[in-house]
Formats: sequence, structure tokens, C-alpha cells
Amino acid sequence: MEKRLCHIIATLQVVLLLLLVSCSSSRQDEVRVVSVTILPQQYIAEQIAGEHFDIHCVVPQNSNPEAYDPTPEQLINVEKSVAYLRVGMIGFEMAWMERLSRNNPDMKIYDTSRGVELIEGVHTHTHGNGVVHATHMVDPHIWCSPDNVCIMARNICDAFVELDPEGGDYYQANYERFVRRVEQVDSLMTDILRPCKGTAFAIYHPSLTYLARDYDLQQLCIEEAGKESSALSMRTIVDRARDAGVEVVFVQKEFNTRQVETFAQEIGAEVVTINPLNYDWENEMIHIAHAIARE
Repeated sequence: MEKRLCHIIATLQVVLLLLLVSCSSSRQDEVRVVSVTILPQQYIAEQIAGEHFDIHCVVPQNSNPEAYDPTPEQLINVEKSVAYLRVGMIGFEMAWMERLSRNNPDMKIYDTSRGVELIEGVHTHTHGNGVVHATHMVDPHIWCSPDNVCIMARNICDAFVELDPEGGDYYQANYERFVRRVEQVDSLMTDILRPCKGTAFAIYHPSLTYLARDYDLQQLCIEEAGKESSALSMRTIVDRARDAGVEVVFVQKEFNTRQVETFAQEIGAEVVTINPLNYDWENEMIHIAHAIARE
């Protein structure tokens, strides 16, 4: 009798376990995938989506989203996605978006830069023969600005509401909560950078253009059209940096630091490694503000 009771209990435990696994698997099947390009987008989207969507980031940590080629596994995840939240006009998207859409024609594509005041300009560089070449371009690094992140969050919230109308109130509440945090980051950065108005900083890759605009700073870029500067261009940038009193030079992990270190030695500035592609967007922005303020 005792053995039979033990057998019944064991059987019930197995059945219960199978039910739990089944429920868990069913729930996972119900959570829809949404793809994004970079980690800061993933962070923003996850704050708003909660557990209602699984946010898949295509460009991994320490990779360059200007020239990244996705792995087969990442392409499979995009093909499973119900939607893609694009940054706007970053290199990876310009090269791959049409192909990703063709591979998954049912996937809705949302541009999170909609409503952002984009910075457009003409990038000039000098060839070895002295000929100056100009290229018209839009700066894609919109997430390096709290004001822009609020706009991106609004666009992302609207996308989730369209994808899941029944969860509208949930996404709206999460959006409002997140925007309050972004406003706190902006307030703190404003306090940190208030004494630095007009201050110039140098950076290898120009990812802080919107931050410089928002907080009245000057950004000097070292690279030239995505490549190391020529000797002639480097001489010009060094002279400009000296005239502007640059004391800090920023570089990102995904870029070669050799030219940055040479540049910093020339002007007697400190090299600081930053990560504008950090998933921890809030702390990274505050870290950059402190570095500009030399705190």
C-alpha cells in the first residue's frame, strides 16, 4: 500500500512538472519577438515592452553598427520578428534593411527617429593631392541625447500599441515612467555641463554630435569619413584642438586607439574610453558628462 502511494505521488509530481513545462513553453511561444539595431534601443524598448515582447538586438556589444554584418543566427531571429525598430539612418540599416524586409515581408518596420531634428551637414576631407572632397550626410547617433531618447521612446511606445492594442495602457504607463527617468538624467547632465558651455572635446568617431548640440559644446572629430585621418588632415585637427583648448579625447572600444593616443600626446590631452552603445544608457550618458567636465 505504501509503495503504491509513493508511486501515485511520484506520478503526480511528473504530471505536474510536465504541465509546468508545457505552460512555460506555451508562454514563451506567445511572447513575440521585436528586433532592434543597437543595445541602447534594446534598453529603451525593454523599459516600455516589459515582458510582453522579447527584444532582440542585432548588433552585439563592441561591434560597429556602421559596418556590421549579422550572423546566420541573428538573421533567423530577425526572420521570427513581428517588427523591427530601426534607429533611422545608421550604416547597418542602410545596408541590410531592404534584405531583412524581403526575408520577412510580414515584419512591420518602425523608424524610431521620426520627429527627431536630425543634424545634417557636409563632411569634408582632404586627399593626398590636396583636393578637398565633400560628402553630404545625416548624423545617425540620435540616442546620444536625452531629448532624442524621449522622442524615440514615444515612437517605440506607439509601435507596441499598434502591435498589441489591448496592452495600450500598460505601454503608456511604462513609457511615462521611463521618460521621467530620462528627464532626471537630462537634469543631472545639465547641472554637470552648465560650467562647460562652449567647451571643446575631441573624439575619434563623431558619436556625440547631438549631445554637443544640446549642451552647447564643441565636438572635434579625428577620423575622416570612417577611416584614419591622413597626415595632412591630422595636422589640421591638432591645430584646431590646440586653439580650442581641448583637454579630453574620447574613443570607443570598437575603434583602433593608436591614432587617438598619438593625437592626445600631441595636444597634451587625456584619452577617455566611452561606450555610447552601452546597454546601460543612463549611466553611460552621465559618465560622458562627467568626463567632459573633467570631474
